[in-house]
Amino acid sequence: MAEIRLDTPVQFLPKVGERRAKQLEKLGIYRVYDLLTFFPRRYEDWSECVPLFQLEHDKEQSFIATIINEPRVSRHKGKTTIFATLSDGSCSIRAVWFNQPYLAEKMHSGEEYFFHGKVTRDGFSFQVVNPVFDQRQKDEEDTSQILPVYPLTSGLKQGHIRAIVNVALDRALPLLSEVLPLFFRKEEKLCAIRYAYEKIHRPESMEEVEIARKYLIYEELFLLRGALSVYKQEQKDLHSSYPIRGSKEDMEKFREIVKRLPFVLTEDQSRVTHDILKDISGSRPMNRLVQGDVGSGKTVVAFLSMAACAIAGYQSVFMAPTAVLAAQHYETFKKFLGSSDIGIELMLGSTPAKKKNEIREKLSRGEIKMLVGTHAVLSEKNAFPDLALMVTDEQHRFGVKQRSVTEERADHGIHTLVMSATPIPRTLGLVLFGDMDVSVIKSMPKGRQPIRTIRASFDEEGRVIATIRQEVEKGHQVYIVCPMIEELQEDAYEDEEGTLAMSMKADLESAVKYYETLSEGPLSDMHVGLLHGRMKPSEKESVMKDFGERKIDVLVSTTVIEVGVDNPNATLMVIRNAERFGLSTLHQLRGRIGRGALQSACILQTDKYEGVAQERIDMMCKTTDGFELAEKDMLLRGTGDFFGTKQHGIPQLKMANLYRDAGCLIPIEKAIDKMIKDDPKLKKPESRIMLEAFHAHFGDAWQKPSL
Repeated sequence: MAEIRLDTPVQFLPKVGERRAKQLEKLGIYRVYDLLTFFPRRYEDWSECVPLFQLEHDKEQSFIATIINEPRVSRHKGKTTIFATLSDGSCSIRAVWFNQPYLAEKMHSGEEYFFHGKVTRDGFSFQVVNPVFDQRQKDEEDTSQILPVYPLTSGLKQGHIRAIVNVALDRALPLLSEVLPLFFRKEEKLCAIRYAYEKIHRPESMEEVEIARKYLIYEELFLLRGALSVYKQEQKDLHSSYPIRGSKEDMEKFREIVKRLPFVLTEDQSRVTHDILKDISGSRPMNRLVQGDVGSGKTVVAFLSMAACAIAGYQSVFMAPTAVLAAQHYETFKKFLGSSDIGIELMLGSTPAKKKNEIREKLSRGEIKMLVGTHAVLSEKNAFPDLALMVTDEQHRFGVKQRSVTEERADHGIHTLVMSATPIPRTLGLVLFGDMDVSVIKSMPKGRQPIRTIRASFDEEGRVIATIRQEVEKGHQVYIVCPMIEELQEDAYEDEEGTLAMSMKADLESAVKYYETLSEGPLSDMHVGLLHGRMKPSEKESVMKDFGERKIDVLVSTTVIEVGVDNPNATLMVIRNAERFGLSTLHQLRGRIGRGALQSACILQTDKYEGVAQERIDMMCKTTDGFELAEKDMLLRGTGDFFGTKQHGIPQLKMANLYRDAGCLIPIEKAIDKMIKDDPKLKKPESRIMLEAFHAHFGDAWQKPSL
């Protein structure tokens, strides 16, 4: 057999082949390394199984039992229930599964299975509801009492995955070199790398699982943080950029533009603007993230940065996620420039070809200093002779590669400024933006009033409608957000066996239906608009334009307005079925109102006021601080793909949780800083091993781990 390496395609392993490799691809497994890092999602501990007569009420327990008769499937009003009787010879227990009809084919009368679930007692009989189960493989190799349970896809069973992972472990474990420095492993009391990967897949006790898991959490965060630190170090010496240093006359022009602004800059805005001007005055490319809560005034900071470049004779680009938002920024920038002779243009995908050609000619001659638009600004047909600054608004809305496209075409480094209204907790920021300098704008512009947030039930619909009418009668406008587009939308998801299951969300009212209800009923005398993601771009732009021009009184929408226009006249937002949204989305939605000096309010309408939903709603009513809400969101739902980490080009965390494991980042940062300080050129054996690990972990994306 050919030599196996960590990057060897899985199809070359025994027990795999081409057909099985195609199935593994659906699970994101392409290389041998992917198999090693395909961690179990849970374990079946057969050593802790108890006889049925020892089962206790209201506890999660494991047991081994035989299915006595063929499972019975009952269907009623579109819902399926499976009943089975289980016995181990000492006594019996009833098992029930709800809305999982595909499981009936996986159970056979007379066969013995491992079961795990919550056991309850009703009188003298016991019952277990929706237990997980697995048929023990009766082969000589399978002697372990603790079995890993992996995510699956169609055509693959647990036995297949376990066998393939075992083959990979046997051949690839010797290839693993210690990634974490020895001094760091000693300080944090971590096991060796080969022990960790062996025991996470083939443990002999749950204690071994925890020892392995601790190492893998540290390794995962070390690789992410380390890759970003090394990338940042490399970028410092990669390109030189245009240093934006104005003359005394230029500085006077800049001060005049600041004076002409229709408001006084906040202390935070002034500080961040100063940081940016200092960055772009150097010959190394700036790479800065400006984080500000919704409505904190990030746009003016971006404008002043672009104006400084223009006054010094250089070009800049501002890229927004939607055409409506780009057009709004363009109009705002023109207003800020006033009578200035600085050339500014707007380029959208919908801009007519003739107009685009005119803009391109002016760009190539250097007459346009500020170009505002959507991804159309990245067109290869756009030639920038003096491009110095690239500003990206709402970074997480763009694809991974878009931020760097323009810089890759330039023969010099381009200063990069990223604006984000998404509150990122510091712990997540250390990972997401480890290659960037971060500025935070926390203070709100003067005159802004805090948004009042209240909860309402659907029994209070009359009062909600009355509140809407009051605001419109005052000359204000209203957003109403619904979580669905069409009635009875089907939510498709794959269960662990890859079986497609459909869940009908009949309890949620659609945006379309509610729009019809309002416009034909209680708000028939008002202008009610409808906006959702399935509309054509031109239709969406038209609706948002009409709302901005106050032609629409009440806009019924889905979350498509999460990144929307700045309309100071919108003073009320009603979010229906608020329990369906995460804290970050609720906060972003609420940020569409309260954009001016008018008192604004947000009504969270829900009848499901319990558990996690209750915690979210209470937090929304308690605070408008996006950073506080972001920390809470991490606590409530973890960080699998928190705030779109996939869009940043960073792999999803497989083992670590940035809220739970935040404390690990502090010693990791110190260890990485020490390594780079001791070996800035990364030539020592320890550093080379770390770089190889980056390549294995990130694959082709290693060169730009964060975009």
